[in-house]
Amino acid sequence: MDPLVFFIVLASLYGVLYFFDRFFKSCMHYPYDAFLKNTGLSINFMSLHWHTSAFNRTLLRWGSAGNSCTRRVMITSFNVGVLVTFSLLPIGLILLIATIFSSGEQDSSSSVSSPVGVPVQLEILLPGVNLPLEEIGYYITTLVLCLVVHEMGHALAAVMEDVPVTGFGIKFIFCLPLAYTELSHDHLNSLRWFRKLRVLCAGIWHNFVFAGVCYLLISTVGITMSPLYAYNQHVVVTELTRKSPLRGERGLQVDNQITQVNGCPVNSEESWVTCLQNSLKLKPGYCVSADFVQLNDESSAISHHSIDGQLQCCDELNPNVSCFEVVEDANGDVPVELPQHVCLNVRRTLEEVTEHCSSGVCNEGFCLRPLIRNITAIMTFKRQNFRGEKLPPVIYVGHPWDVTRTVEVSAFVPRYSLLKAAWPDSWLLLLKYNVVFSIGLALINAIPCFGFDGAHITSTVIHSFLVGRVDQHAKRDIISLIITSVGSLLFALALLKVAWLSFLRPLL
Repeated sequence: MDPLVFFIVLASLYGVLYFFDRFFKSCMHYPYDAFLKNTGLSINFMSLHWHTSAFNRTLLRWGSAGNSCTRRVMITSFNVGVLVTFSLLPIGLILLIATIFSSGEQDSSSSVSSPVGVPVQLEILLPGVNLPLEEIGYYITTLVLCLVVHEMGHALAAVMEDVPVTGFGIKFIFCLPLAYTELSHDHLNSLRWFRKLRVLCAGIWHNFVFAGVCYLLISTVGITMSPLYAYNQHVVVTELTRKSPLRGERGLQVDNQITQVNGCPVNSEESWVTCLQNSLKLKPGYCVSADFVQLNDESSAISHHSIDGQLQCCDELNPNVSCFEVVEDANGDVPVELPQHVCLNVRRTLEEVTEHCSSGVCNEGFCLRPLIRNITAIMTFKRQNFRGEKLPPVIYVGHPWDVTRTVEVSAFVPRYSLLKAAWPDSWLLLLKYNVVFSIGLALINAIPCFGFDGAHITSTVIHSFLVGRVDQHAKRDIISLIITSVGSLLFALALLKVAWLSFLRPLL
């Protein structure tokens, strides 16, 4: 779906909801208001709001459950969360400053180098702009999960500190979900400064831990999926685009397991790409018997050069044949019973190949190398079915980019016929989304910026550590306001620059 069409449809849905909300409030005022009150729903222009207090007792039971040892472990965890939050603050500020003052070139735009030399990118991720629109389900699911984990951290820490939780809520502003935890401000402000910081930093800490858990699941996906899938043994075809040149009865099929490309073993997605690239860089030779060559040679009476300078010994109007060159062996010997160049049917020849050769040496037959253009490669895909039975090889003459662009593969080979290889790939993609979004949400909330946890953390620190030097509460509020304003300005400038470089400037 085109991004513009998606946003138009979403805006239309919001418009319909808003119209019926106004209609029911005017015609069915009391029943509709009762429905909204019981469900906690609220419909506004281009936004939805849901608030509930149904989880308050559950959280209270969680906070009071367990023995004193469990409580000490949780308190220690939240103490670590405070330290992690304060360590993330300088990292977030450095990223903002590096983004603002970077030159904006492709190699350094909105990035700062990590200790291992890998650039850390700071960018706005939007479906249909710099993310595939078909992944919007992952995008929204990840945002909701990360926000729920974040707010759950605040709620659990509040219960541990005996701060009443009065409710939870989720807001959808167009396609952006926002979540919040409603606490008793009087009880929260009455806490000592470090206990208050535990509550304020718990959301960031939970996002950080959640990112670590997701990364651990990514790292161990081969082990966790091993009872159901064989990982990194072969690759299995999960999708063929409608315009793929490898579609057809004699082409690749969904659920085919690819074991080799031109003799190059394929055991992972990385080796799949490498073998395809090597098919263009390393032109392989094929070992063919002399009898086959003599029986199937279709050479023209006079060899000639084509327009691009490529030697031809075949009829250029016949797309099924190609000119092959007999390769000398390591000693420089050429078989006397074969001419230097022969014209053979490509598919029939490759079906007769016993092995591949590079130096002209074959255990059986003679080494022939096809004379084709540099942008073209002959690729032979060896494949098997679910039961491990070998299927006829698929032969394709073209550019490897045509294959990588139109054929989707997975390194997860199902052990059972009811399973689909695309399922663990979807799970892996969701985990990657959660790692990126959780780390990003933790970094952003650590920055002293209006509307983020960093603003409340800054205010708590200022009022706690400057109480002896700055007696007046209003002056401490001004200091906190100045620091938060500077952080908000840096965030706004970085956001504007990244938005300009990412998608506003290319539109102009």
